[in-house]
Amino acid sequence: MKIVYTLLSFFILQTIISQTTVKSKIYGNLDFKELDYGLANVKGEKREELRNSPTGTHRWLEDFMIIKKTDSIQAVKKANFGVVYMVTAKDTVNINIDIEWIYPEKMTNDKGEKFKSIRYTTKRPTNIPSASSYSLDEPYEIIKGKWVMNIFIENKRVYSKTFVLY
Repeated sequence: MKIVYTLLSFFILQTIISQTTVKSKIYGNLDFKELDYGLANVKGEKREELRNSPTGTHRWLEDFMIIKKTDSIQAVKKANFGVVYMVTAKDTVNINIDIEWIYPEKMTNDKGEKFKSIRYTTKRPTNIPSASSYSLDEPYEIIKGKWVMNIFIENKRVYSKTFVLY
């Protein structure tokens, strides 16, 4: 019987830990929940300028799908890794989500600019799954080590995930 209680406690604790709530003055309670993470496959994309990034661009992905649930990613060109998540709210609205990637060491792009991290704001709908990922498109982005992804809602960190590139 103790084993049953222990297992039940573990599952309840896991549910509480994997979901973070932000009390928004505008939107009410916003609950963040991780749905999936790992190596991803992407079929289409749309690029737009993002000046404070190593590549100078940000990509909007189409047909994003996690193909392997893992936090260990082979550091090869075109590797795409990230998370699928959902923010639930009373109403379905677009909210600002801040995405931050912290690199294992400073990255130097082709222009000689150095980056230790990147942080940008994007609009995402509530009550609908969303995904955020990083794609190793340029040779200078292929850095082995711990890559940390943080997600913020209203300047409160609601999620953090570490990927180890090897």
